[in-house]
Amino acid sequence: MSKRAILRRVCRRLLAVTAALIILTAAYPIAGGAFGARVALAVAALRQPGAAVSWLEQRLFPTAQTVVPPAALAPAEDPLGDTTAADTPADAPVAETPTITMISPPGNQGDGGKIITKKMDAGNRKEGIATLNRSGTAVDVMAALGRELELKWAATEAPQVLILHTHTTEPYMTYDAGYYNAADRNRTKDHTKTVCAVGEAVKMSLAAAGITAIHDTTVHDNPVYSGAYTRSAVTAQKYLEQYPTIRVVLDLHRDAVMENGAMVKPTATVDGKKAAQMMLITGVVSTDALPHPHWRENLTFATRLQQALDGVSPDLMRPLQTVASRYNQHLSPGWVLVEVGSEGNTVEEAVYSGQILGRTLAKLLN
Repeated sequence: MSKRAILRRVCRRLLAVTAALIILTAAYPIAGGAFGARVALAVAALRQPGAAVSWLEQRLFPTAQTVVPPAALAPAEDPLGDTTAADTPADAPVAETPTITMISPPGNQGDGGKIITKKMDAGNRKEGIATLNRSGTAVDVMAALGRELELKWAATEAPQVLILHTHTTEPYMTYDAGYYNAADRNRTKDHTKTVCAVGEAVKMSLAAAGITAIHDTTVHDNPVYSGAYTRSAVTAQKYLEQYPTIRVVLDLHRDAVMENGAMVKPTATVDGKKAAQMMLITGVVSTDALPHPHWRENLTFATRLQQALDGVSPDLMRPLQTVASRYNQHLSPGWVLVEVGSEGNTVEEAVYSGQILGRTLAKLLN
C-alpha cells in the first residue's frame, strides 16, 4: 500500500473518531439505553465511516419534530422527503401514534393549583351541530350545513392537508395528578409536549388512510407572542403556493380554561379512553378592510366536520364558535382553527383526540 493510501485511511479514521465523539457528547443524557446506543453508534462510525453515522443516528435518536420547510421539500414524487420509505415494506401498517412524553407526578410544590376534569357543555345540538355565535352578525348554520361540501380528496400522493400551529409552544400536562406546579404552565419548544404532538397524530392518522399531509412545526409565537398570526400566514402561503393540491388547512391550538382558580381540563370518554374535548372556530365576517372570501366554504366545512366528530361521540365536541376574526382563514378554503383540549389536559389525551380528528377528516372527505 502506498504512503498516500495509508495517509488517506488514517485521515478517514480520525474523521470518524471525531464524529463519534461529537455524537457521544451531544445534548442528550448519557444514561441507560442512551449510552448503549451511543456506544453502538461510535463503534459503527469507527468501522464504517461516512453514511453509517448519519444512518444510525436517525434510527437510534429519532426526533419528534416534523418540520418540513418548503425549500427543503423533496420533488413531487416524494413530497415529504421520507428517507425511510425505501426501508418500509409496502404492506407494513402505518403507525398512528407519535412520541408522547409522560412522567411520574412530581411533588406538589404549592405554587400552582388544582386541575379539574370536566366534561364541558356540548350545547343544544341540532343535527349534530351546536354553535356559539360570537361574530356580532346573524349566521345561518343550518344553511351552511345544507350546502354542498366542495372539498374532496383527489387521487394523488401530493400533499392535500397542511397542519400548522400559530401558537406552536402551547404545552399540555405531562402527568395526571389533579394538580399542577407553576412551571407546568411555561411554554416550551419541546414538540413532544405541545400542540405539535397533536399535529403529528393527525398527520399519522391521515397517512394510515392514504392521505398525505404536511405538518409544519415552525415556531411562530416565540420569543414574541404578538404577531404570531402574521408569521404563520407567511408559512401557510409558502405551502399553498407550492402545493395547489392542498385542500384542508388545520391550525391546531390548545385552549386555557380556568374555574374558581382551578385549571379545567375538558375531557370526554371515547371508546373507554380519555380524550381532550375539541372546539372548532371559524370566521364568518368579511369587510372591505378585512376581506374574507372563503368564509362560506369554511363554515360549511366546519359544520360538516363538527357533525362528523359528533357522530364519533356526542361528548367530544364543544360548540362550534363563529367569530368576526379571520385567523388567516381568508387565505384558503377548507381552513379551520381547532382548539384541542386545554392546558390542563395531558398530552396523551390531546394526542388521542388528534388521532380521532385525523381519522374523521379522512372519512369525511372521501
